[in-house]
Amino acid sequence: MFKRKWTIALLILLCGFLYTLAQFVLSTNRLQRQVDTLLPGQAQAASSRRVVLISQEQDNPFWRSIEQGARQAAGKYGLTLEYTGPFRINPEEQLSLLERAIATRPDAIIVQGSGESASRNLIDRAESFGIPVVTVDADEPGSHRLFYVGTDNLAAGKEMGRLVAKATGGKGTIGVLVGTPRADSQRLRLEGLRSVVQQYPELKIADIRSSDISRLQAAEQTRSLLAAYPELRAVVGFSSLDGLGAMDTAQRLGKTGLLLFAFDDLADTREAVRKGLIELTLVQQPLEMGAEAVTLLNKYFHQKTVPDVSFTSISPLDGSGLTESAGESAP
Repeated sequence: MFKRKWTIALLILLCGFLYTLAQFVLSTNRLQRQVDTLLPGQAQAASSRRVVLISQEQDNPFWRSIEQGARQAAGKYGLTLEYTGPFRINPEEQLSLLERAIATRPDAIIVQGSGESASRNLIDRAESFGIPVVTVDADEPGSHRLFYVGTDNLAAGKEMGRLVAKATGGKGTIGVLVGTPRADSQRLRLEGLRSVVQQYPELKIADIRSSDISRLQAAEQTRSLLAAYPELRAVVGFSSLDGLGAMDTAQRLGKTGLLLFAFDDLADTREAVRKGLIELTLVQQPLEMGAEAVTLLNKYFHQKTVPDVSFTSISPLDGSGLTESAGESAP
């Protein structure tokens, strides 16, 4: 009788142990699946990947072109793309949108670098949560961003310098407009321009002014430049509205013989180049930027090596090249 009771007790204990073991295995598997979804680079269904693209200005044609390229690539790889941005250029709101995006824990974020410490801190915070951040159009040096996709801005500045030197015959004074001086893209373009100008003893940069990416401010700064340097031979604009603002002032003052150099190809810029009001403009490729950013992210998701920097192309557009296809405007 005693042996029978002992056998039943052992069977009950064994069943309890087996049940506990089974629950432990199931819980471990569930936990492992959850960890896998949080770790970047782990294999998971591509359709579950969510990428947030934060623009500098939501309806800016340049950023809409970046969005278009990104959506085309996202569709190709089965990714979900969410597009957002300030309605008007607003660095504080752009940072707020980045902070909100991080809080939603997407699989990746694509954003423009701003050159601000707050931007670097947020990118580093995202990285600490396992969210890769890609910078596009403007890099964020010193941050833990995954990689940068966009124009080689140093090379673009050098190309602009060569074009200005050719048009001016290597002589005269130049006024320069930049969008925001702290932005890495503007700083590098200016650095490239200077490196070429200094090779021409009779070609000088008279002054550098900030337009705050505003056509009205670019016009006002051009007026101020011409008042201070009436002998000015050329004005170079490094953000998309600078050339148009400089043109507005030149027309208002009846200033002839002033060579204007622009960046990107807004419809108004193209028309001004066609009419000879702007000498030429350097054109970026935003569609290519968006597509390349998402393509490289897809490689990263599949544990493939991605480059630290991926440069997209630029090309000068003058009156003779308006029949060629080109991208839209950039900030």
